[in-house]
Amino acid sequence: MNDTETFSPVLPDETEEATRRLLQKASERDLRLATAESCTGGMLASLLTDVPGVSHPFERGFVTYSNEAKNEMLGVPMALIEEKDAVSREVAIAMAEGALARSRAHIALAVTGFADAGDEPGLVHFACARAGRKTAHREEHFGPGGRGATRIKCMKVAVAMMTEML
Repeated sequence: MNDTETFSPVLPDETEEATRRLLQKASERDLRLATAESCTGGMLASLLTDVPGVSHPFERGFVTYSNEAKNEMLGVPMALIEEKDAVSREVAIAMAEGALARSRAHIALAVTGFADAGDEPGLVHFACARAGRKTAHREEHFGPGGRGATRIKCMKVAVAMMTEML
């Protein structure tokens, strides 16, 4: 890859290779992928479009940083956000299922968390949805390592969850 146009300079090699394998497997199985991102701000969507020759399984990405965006773009009920908080298991699952329902993707990954501030810096909830399957959830406590470090760690988890859902 051309390092000036991708995340290659900052991503661990293992995450980059895992992303390539995910996209290759999705392509072989004719599966499309979508993302619903909050704390990662579109970084996962960018990563999934960085791999030359195999990025075509990526269907669309939703960057829903605000609660209103989660509600308007993904259909996450405001009452759920107010009751459980935007950084919660329930909201992550609703985001993933909303992205799946509002796209042509077969698999949708959602991520919401506190990248560098909030109630618990480094707390991130992931959810991965696929039609006909139970939506998977994962909670990570990355700790207060800073916004960039947390987002990079999120890429590894997100790619792994999508791969497991293939």
